Amino acid sequence: MFTPDLDLNTDTIRAKQLIQLESQYQGQISMTSVYQLSDVKASDWAFQAWKSLAQRYDCPTNNLSLAKLNNSVISRAEFAVGLNTCLNHFLSKLDQIKSTASVDDLRVWERLQTDFATELAAFNSKVGNLENRTQTLEDNLFSTTTQLRGEVLFQLADSFGSSIDSDEDETQTLFGSRPRLNFLTSFTGSDVLRTRIGTSNIGRLNQITGTVMTRLGAEGDDEGAGSMEVTYRFLAGERTAIGVGTSGAGVQQAAEVLNPLSSSSRGAISRFGRRDPATLRGAGSAGVTIQHEFSDRVQGGIGYSTGDAESPDEGLFNGSYSAIAQIVVQPTDFLELAFAYNREYQSEGSDNLMGDTGSENANNPFDENAMVANHLGFQFNWYVNDGLEFGGWFGYTQAQQKQNGSQEATILNGALNFTFPDLGSEGNVGGIIIGIPPIVTNHDNADIEDEKTSWHLEALYRIRVTDNIEITPGFFVVTDPNHEDNDAIWVGTIRARFGF
Repeated sequence: MFTPDLDLNTDTIRAKQLIQLESQYQGQISMTSVYQLSDVKASDWAFQAWKSLAQRYDCPTNNLSLAKLNNSVISRAEFAVGLNTCLNHFLSKLDQIKSTASVDDLRVWERLQTDFATELAAFNSKVGNLENRTQTLEDNLFSTTTQLRGEVLFQLADSFGSSIDSDEDETQTLFGSRPRLNFLTSFTGSDVLRTRIGTSNIGRLNQITGTVMTRLGAEGDDEGAGSMEVTYRFLAGERTAIGVGTSGAGVQQAAEVLNPLSSSSRGAISRFGRRDPATLRGAGSAGVTIQHEFSDRVQGGIGYSTGDAESPDEGLFNGSYSAIAQIVVQPTDFLELAFAYNREYQSEGSDNLMGDTGSENANNPFDENAMVANHLGFQFNWYVNDGLEFGGWFGYTQAQQKQNGSQEATILNGALNFTFPDLGSEGNVGGIIIGIPPIVTNHDNADIEDEKTSWHLEALYRIRVTDNIEITPGFFVVTDPNHEDNDAIWVGTIRARFGF
């Protein structure tokens, strides 16, 4: 049987030889017609013809398909993709190469189109449909530079147990919602201007239980007034990001929160269970943040936020403020460690030193007098395996009175969290949090030291209903609420999230 010279680096191979080769192949009883082939092999006439024309006219081919074909076989559909690319290239240069293109080459192009007409038609149809869908998407974009994202939370919650202000059981079922719209605008492709508009009418359980240890992760009632946050984040070099904001730029924006359950809408159901209240909560939400990657495994962040940037009496530096510095180290691919220092100043009248978590003494250790606090925090998160992440934090606070006295206080808090990704089904998440809310362990006035130790025990299970709908039932219990000799308080809740 005649075998042509297939040295494609010379001009001796012509399409006529390929056509002759096909004719002889088809004359063999053992050969199958090209129309009946479900796959294309390197030895088939179609591939040899395509390869010859591609190299002679320097047209691009489907490299992935070509590599696969040189080792085994590819489907007719995959072959048609490469053929279509090469054919379009040939037709686009036809005016330039018409003086060198032979009649035999044109016959081969025509024969390949005929043999793979079905696959080419199907491919072009898919491309056409994709172009139409892309055009429809572009026509209906909210903005060419702005993305609209949002969510609506619905929260049902109740507490069980005696209020610390009363010996009688006081329960009241709370139900409310928290819709939020986020407008994410980019001007350069490496920056984001986030404008958040939201409102909330979810009540606060501490108004029933008498302790902020029962506060929920998502709550608050703005009585229809609504709220707006504006932050702008941009890159200053390849490894440095700078953020500024009139609101929504608190210390937690400068520091990494390693807890996988830190989100108010998708994570812990309690306020305390989200993050270390010593270093990762603070005065103010307006300010500036800088984050820098020193290497792939070490990054740092600094930030400054003020209590009320719009107040003429306090300004940016005269009122309550927080200044934070953090370093995050990743010694292995599965372990992250974070160390943070937060210096906080609370002006006169403030009673929220620990982010409204923990005991009354921890939040207001100096009877609402001005104070300074130095917070130290440590976090870790260990990716044990696909089904378990283990982490936690420890916070240490040394506070000093700066008005009407100079007393000092030591406040501690800590927690361990267990996260179970894809628990029961893909997209579901289970979580357990065990911790001690902020507690005054030492004070110059011994009467303000907390007498008991409260434990916070929490469990939740986030169920993925669809890509945009999640339902999270959960509960937590606080023993000896407010670090006093009180009966335990239980909180049960169901949270539903609708995202878009």
